[in-house]
Order: sequence, then C-alpha cells, then structure tokens
Amino acid sequence: MEQNIYLIDDDQAIRCSLSALLATMGWQTLAYANILEFQQRVVEPQTLSGCLLLDIRMPGKSGLTLLEEWQQQGLEIPVIIMTGHGNIDLCRRAFKNGAFEFLTKPVDADLLIETVGGALEHQRVLQQRQQQIVELNEKLHTLSTREQQVARLIMDGKSSKEIANDLALSPRTVEAHRASIFAKLAINSSLKLMKVYGGIFSTESVK
Repeated sequence: MEQNIYLIDDDQAIRCSLSALLATMGWQTLAYANILEFQQRVVEPQTLSGCLLLDIRMPGKSGLTLLEEWQQQGLEIPVIIMTGHGNIDLCRRAFKNGAFEFLTKPVDADLLIETVGGALEHQRVLQQRQQQIVELNEKLHTLSTREQQVARLIMDGKSSKEIANDLALSPRTVEAHRASIFAKLAINSSLKLMKVYGGIFSTESVK
C-alpha cells in the first residue's frame, strides 16, 4: 500500500517548506490548512497509510483533540505532533493519546526526516503484521470444529492420548486430526503451532 505523509498546519509557509523538504526523500506529502479541511477530504481515516504530521494548535479543532478522537477510535496511523509552544503537559498528553513523537518548532530538518522515516517504517511493519494475522485467520477457518478442538488441546500441551480421553476419541483418530491440522496450517510440529498461532488462536478468532 502506498504511503503518504498527511501534513496539517495552518501556516502556509510551513506547509510549503516541509512538503519541499520531505519531497527530497521521495515522500508524497498531502497538505491541509486545518483539521476540518483534512476531515472533509479524508472521509475514511482508517484507510490511511503513512503518517500524520500535525500542528497541535490551530484555529478550530486542535491537533490534540484530533489525536484524542483517533485514540478512542483505535486508529493506528503514526502521528507526529509539532508545536511552537511546547511544554511538559502538552507533551505528556500527546504521548498519553498515542503520539509517535513530539517535535518543537522550528523543526530540525534532519530530526524531522529521521522521525518521519521511523514512523513510516513503524506503520509498514504494523501493516505487514496485520496482513499476516488475516492470512493466519483464513487458514484457521479451514479447520473443522473437531480440528479446532484438537488444536486448542495441542496448544495446551496435551498428548494425543490425553486429547483422546478428553474428547472421547481413539488415539489414532486424534493423530489423524493432528496430521490434517498440520497440513491445513502448513506447519510440521506442535511447537510451530503454538509459536505461530498461539497469539491469535482463540474462540473469537475462529468462530
């Protein structure tokens, strides 16, 4: 997914200078004069890819208010806060609400490039992990109800004999289910099952 830098600042000179600076790195910057303009043009913020460069104090809705709203909505795009009036309380509130970084104006060019690069990489890794979870869940949904039961007991560390007793099956049937589970999930051991699927294998993820 293509990444963009979403820049919201009411100072046109800053929007122009930062956009030009970021363009030297080959990054695409979309600039907005205020949060209302941004929200009117970006109707689905959950689809954003990249990072947000956000002035904390602007006419109308403040950057901190937007950050707090996004935190409540669970949006995960990295937000870099910028302000010419930095203080400890603002910094603390920004990080409490999920800010990726807090920069004071005038922003050092090298620091900005380093911070934006880190934010873009952070979201790239997050998106990759989310895609992996989607793919793993798709594989989990190929398991039958009985196979899901057996898989959970395998991850509980139980032997085939113990699983057979728990589910009133023969050990041979459990071994057949185990082989089918490993084939469908493209794994070759119980350890791999626990390592790869342990964090997402739950009743919620495989209903």
